[in-house]
Amino acid sequence: MSYDISALKVLIKKIFPPKSSVYTIDTTGDNKPDSILIKALNVIMPIEVPDKIELGGFSTKDFDLNTFDLSEYGKIFLDGERITVSKDDFDIDKLKTRFIINHKGERFTVDDIIDGKLGGRLIALGDSIDIVIKLDEHNLEKFTEGMHKFRWESELIPVLEFKFELNEDNMNQEYLI
Repeated sequence: MSYDISALKVLIKKIFPPKSSVYTIDTTGDNKPDSILIKALNVIMPIEVPDKIELGGFSTKDFDLNTFDLSEYGKIFLDGERITVSKDDFDIDKLKTRFIINHKGERFTVDDIIDGKLGGRLIALGDSIDIVIKLDEHNLEKFTEGMHKFRWESELIPVLEFKFELNEDNMNQEYLI
């Protein structure tokens, strides 16, 4: 069965504006980019984050990060190149220190999210959520100046795709956390 997801594509462009949704950032103050920042803008309505997140076959209720394998939930592509996200390809403890969500100046780690510390928080209309992902130098090199396309293919949701542009205004920005 085929679905018309054209409205979803328009909404994704509003949530992730192409010229102001992805940044390369310096989180240490040494003037060298070490992370990417993804800004998601709430353009829908005020949303209260549930204590436990459930989507399709995924739930944080009985979630164990040590056995979680993102590759079982979908495929990720950057500019048509598949990004491998198998649990065998990264260290769980390293992931916990490399993925941070900021909302209104408050920082949440992977453990905080799993423990429900983001639960009950109101994401107001117009609020942005900053997702900071520390990358090694090799992966950061893929985020060059120009247009890019991120794509998530999953059986849980329709294909999620958004385009973004990197330029001097959103590259190597200081973002201390």
